[in-house]
Amino acid sequence: MNHFLFDDSKSFKANFLATTCIIEAKNLTAGYFSLLNDKVSMSDIESNRKWKLSFSDLMPKGKTFRGYPAVKIGRLAVDVRLKGNGLGSVMIQYVKEILLRNQKSGCKFITVDAYRYSLKFFEKNGFEYLTLHDEDGNTRLMYFDLATLN
Repeated sequence: MNHFLFDDSKSFKANFLATTCIIEAKNLTAGYFSLLNDKVSMSDIESNRKWKLSFSDLMPKGKTFRGYPAVKIGRLAVDVRLKGNGLGSVMIQYVKEILLRNQKSGCKFITVDAYRYSLKFFEKNGFEYLTLHDEDGNTRLMYFDLATLN
């Protein structure tokens, strides 16, 4: 948790790569998350057929895209003393709400490269697997469709 927050988050912000939001409680950094721009792309999917089956009905009729705008949760961490109390899910819900409310730029999806140990957490928060290519990897690419909240 601390390495990214103390060593990398400031340089990521200074270089316009990611912004980090910190949650504090009584002199304790309870958790944080960082956000950066991303996209869900046709090249992420195993086949054009799966792309059409999974994503063609998401766009207005007559419009086809090879990619959709997204915001990636680059880091999400909760202090070990607070794990299991729902703070991670609260942070995910907050990200969903600010993206829906602000709409300063187009954003269709929230993405995350989820570590194996966190897959169930992201599933519980409505994320789905984008591809089968990464089934054996240390992380899995997952997405959440913001339109499901409307």
